[in-house]
Amino acid sequence: MLSVYFAFPNITECLLALPLCASLAIRRTFPAVALAVGAVSAAAQAWLLPQLNLSVVAVLVMVYSLRRWSGRTLGLIGLGIALVGAVAAPMIRLDGSSAKDIATTALSSSLVVLTVYGFGLRVREREEAALVSARAEAAEERSEIAREVHDIVAHSLSLIAVQAEGGRSLVSRNPDRATEILDVIADESRKALNEIREMVSLLRRGGLPDDQRGSAAIRELVERVGDRAALTITGEINPALGFTTYRVIQEALTNFLRHAGPKATVEVKVAVDAEKAEITVRDNGNGTAAATDGKGHGLTTMRERVQSHGGTMTAGPQLDGGYRVHAVIPVGAPKEASLLSGTGVL
Repeated sequence: MLSVYFAFPNITECLLALPLCASLAIRRTFPAVALAVGAVSAAAQAWLLPQLNLSVVAVLVMVYSLRRWSGRTLGLIGLGIALVGAVAAPMIRLDGSSAKDIATTALSSSLVVLTVYGFGLRVREREEAALVSARAEAAEERSEIAREVHDIVAHSLSLIAVQAEGGRSLVSRNPDRATEILDVIADESRKALNEIREMVSLLRRGGLPDDQRGSAAIRELVERVGDRAALTITGEINPALGFTTYRVIQEALTNFLRHAGPKATVEVKVAVDAEKAEITVRDNGNGTAAATDGKGHGLTTMRERVQSHGGTMTAGPQLDGGYRVHAVIPVGAPKEASLLSGTGVL
């Protein structure tokens, strides 16, 4: 409103400066209206006033605001109007001056308008980039949470289901083992509950799991399946890949328990050298005959984990029967995307 103050007591200047300045107040809520009011007011000033009013600065503010906060179309319209004014105003006000003076003034004014427009564009691009980055981070966190919840719940519930189904037939033949079966089911339920509680605690603190599970945890995981599973580990598991290795094996065992059949066995191999960690989970179960509802997310979860370390994974039924999951993860590789392939029944 300084322009109105300096224009006083010239009533004409005040009346022409007021709407131009007032249009800035609605430039974000009603940008099209603000542009129309500002354009008419600025044109009237250029035509009627003998000299520039301080309120002409509002034109630059309008150009910046339209490009930063409004759509691309409205921003370009505002830029076009401002450039027309930057060229037309010197021609009107400097009538009688040399063509060089008029051209110099018009060019200088146009460059100022373009600079302000470019600054608004740059700020908008940076804000949009920051928003995209924030959304991507949020999406990655949601995916990580989904993977953790899936791995924890699916594996434990699969073990519980297998024990319950096997226990039903076993108890009918040997009632004395009912307590043993129930103890296993209760133990798996407690483990799942504790892991979920740990997950909730981490989320409340604003973090995600940063677990580094090694050979001991993987051995315990395979032992929980019982005498149907065998494990071979060659080399020392890299702590940075321990958690991913654990989860891949866990999900592969979950698939085995759900689809391979009650008489199938599974072999888990982990081979680590200086360059890579190789994970192979192979069973002799139903393979292509495995029943599935097509609603699972297990293979997707495994692929995302392997992909995050720059690895590759294949999964699918074998020609000679059974099912095989094979993953190769570079040791010390950065977390970046890589192409994955494979088919599966989960």
